Amino acid sequence: MGHFKILNNTKSYLLVHGIYCHLFKVFYIWYMPVIEAVKVSKIYKGSRHTALSNVSLNVEPGKIFTLLGRNGAGKTTFIRICATQLMPSSGFVRILGYDILSQPDKVRNLVSVVPQEGRPLRALTPWDHVYNWLQIRGEDRRRAKEKTENILRKLELYEAKDRPAMNLSGGMKQKILVAMAMAVDAELLFLDEPTIGLDPISRRQVWSAIKKWKKNSGSILLTTHYMDEAEMLSDNIVIIDNGRIIAEGTIRDLRKVIPQNIRVDIAKDGINRDMLKSYGSVVDTGTDSLRVFTFESSVKELSDFAMKRNLSFTVSPITLDDVFVSLVGEGFEADENTLIDYSSTSS
Repeated sequence: MGHFKILNNTKSYLLVHGIYCHLFKVFYIWYMPVIEAVKVSKIYKGSRHTALSNVSLNVEPGKIFTLLGRNGAGKTTFIRICATQLMPSSGFVRILGYDILSQPDKVRNLVSVVPQEGRPLRALTPWDHVYNWLQIRGEDRRRAKEKTENILRKLELYEAKDRPAMNLSGGMKQKILVAMAMAVDAELLFLDEPTIGLDPISRRQVWSAIKKWKKNSGSILLTTHYMDEAEMLSDNIVIIDNGRIIAEGTIRDLRKVIPQNIRVDIAKDGINRDMLKSYGSVVDTGTDSLRVFTFESSVKELSDFAMKRNLSFTVSPITLDDVFVSLVGEGFEADENTLIDYSSTSS
C-alpha cells in the first residue's frame, strides 16, 4: 500500500512538473525577443567601409519589424547575418534564443528567407518551386500539396502553376520566392525587399499574405524602399544609415522627427523659399513645387497666400517619406552618438 502511494505521488509530481515545464517554455518563447542583436558590426574582407557598426536591437514576437535605409545602408547585411548566411565581424545575435554562430542549424530550422538577390530556377514551375521546397523542409506529400495550393492561390499564381519560370514576368518570378518562404511553417520570416518589381496590385496581394501570416503568431523582419509599404505593414521601424541605427520606434513615434504635423506643397511659379519661411520649414522638393512643413493653424494663411497668386497647392499629413528624407537626406551626418529612439517619448 505504501509503495502504491509513493508511486502515485511520483506520477503526480511528474505530471505537475511536465505541465509546469511546458507552461514555462510557452511563456519564455512568447516573451523572449525573436531577434536579439548586441553590438553587431561587419567589415567585408578587403574593404575599409564598415557595412554595420555596433547595431543593437530586439525584435518582439508577433511583430513586423522593418529596416529602412538607403542602398548600401546595411539592411541586407544584417538580415544575412541573422539568417546565418554571413558571419559578423563582432557582436552576437540570438534568433529565437539560439546563437547564430554556435547553433546555426537550430536557427535554420526555425526561419524562412526571401533573399533580395534570389531568382527562381528557369525550368521549374511555381508548383515545382514551392512543393519541392516544402518537401526539402520535411513536409509529407499530402501537407506539401495542400500548402502549395493554398499559397499559390493567395498570391494569384495558381493559374500559372504549371508554367516554367522562364516564361513568367519578373513580378511573378518574385512572387514565387515569396510563396516559397511563406509556405513554410517558420517562426521567423526574413523578407528582404519582397515586393521589388511588383505592380501595385501584386504588391497588395503580397501585403495581404504577409498580414495573414503574421496573424498566425509569426514574426517578420522586413526591408523595403517603399514607404507606403512600411507604413501599411510595420509595427516597429528602424532607420539605418551608413551601417548605424539612427532612429527607432513606431510610425507615430518617428513622425516626431518633424515638429510640424502638416505639409503643404505649393507650385514654385514666381515665389521662392524666403517668401514661405514665416509659415514653417521650407524644403525644395527638386520638382516644380516647394514643400512647407507647418501646423494646422497656418494652413488657412498658406492657402490664401497660394490662391491670391493663383498657385496650385496640396495639403496632407506628414508621411514616413518626409521623416526618412529629413533624417538621411543630404546634410545629415550620423555619428556614434546619433540614435533617435522616439518610442520612449511622450505623445
